[in-house]
Amino acid sequence: MSELFDERLADWKEQIDAELKNILDSLEYADEFKEILEYALFPGGKRLRPILLLEWHSVFSPPDEYALRYACGIEILHSYSLIHDDMPCMDNDDLRRGKPTVHKKYGEGKALLAGDALMDLAYRILNMPTPRGDASPFNLYPALCGDMGLINGQFIDLYGKINSLDDLVKMYRLKTGALIKLACVSGFMLGNNLNYQSGDKFVGSLFGNYVKSVITDRAAPEDERMIKYVMASGFGEAFGCAFQLYDDITEYIAGEKLSETSALKFIDLEEAKIALNNHLNDAAKTLEIVGGDTEYLSEFLQKFVIV
Repeated sequence: MSELFDERLADWKEQIDAELKNILDSLEYADEFKEILEYALFPGGKRLRPILLLEWHSVFSPPDEYALRYACGIEILHSYSLIHDDMPCMDNDDLRRGKPTVHKKYGEGKALLAGDALMDLAYRILNMPTPRGDASPFNLYPALCGDMGLINGQFIDLYGKINSLDDLVKMYRLKTGALIKLACVSGFMLGNNLNYQSGDKFVGSLFGNYVKSVITDRAAPEDERMIKYVMASGFGEAFGCAFQLYDDITEYIAGEKLSETSALKFIDLEEAKIALNNHLNDAAKTLEIVGGDTEYLSEFLQKFVIV
């Protein structure tokens, strides 16, 4: 299964990269500006956010060209956040994925505008109608990228008080987990062709302890889609925390300098591994409840286990 899954990941990544290039080619920016956007988007990392959207979509129906376009919208949103994250007024990083960050390569002004352009582009893609004209994850965008997600998480990272592992995990849920959750719940919505109106009732279940109560008590709401939506949300939240812990642990093992917001500032390596695997187990429990063909999502989680 592992070899087959690796081929599947490579195929998703190839499709995502090709679609991102199509999107860039369609923009009416000056060639120099498009070059900066391409530099920010390629070569990409794991492309895990768009892959998660496509995998969650696959549980319910085969992804189509619209799902691929939405997946790329989330990757574009992620890339905008990285450009701004790296700038001197924020994390002040010189390298990203082994090459100079956008502001080091092109200057701060162009980097700022490139991030703004990608945010706007993501906004337009996530607001794009499907052939039916009503299925879209757009109503999730402000909830997970504003005060309840990415931007608030970045503010807490830079200016908040993080005095314990619990404080850190809360920040992870917002900053890292929000976009991962957006990918998972968007895949659910698109895979079930939920429209704006029916989607609105689900947004309220994005936060709080509802996910935990469903996993613990196996309490089934009347609407079966609601429980599966909650599980997609819970998977995204749990894996978002796990992914950040995975990053912290692998950086520590590699001997890299620890950031002030590394879990290894608060707990030792073995405790960090236990916390990582607990979050991965929480994500796996959501798949048990969803049922259906979640084998690939299960294998996806296994790639982040550290023993």
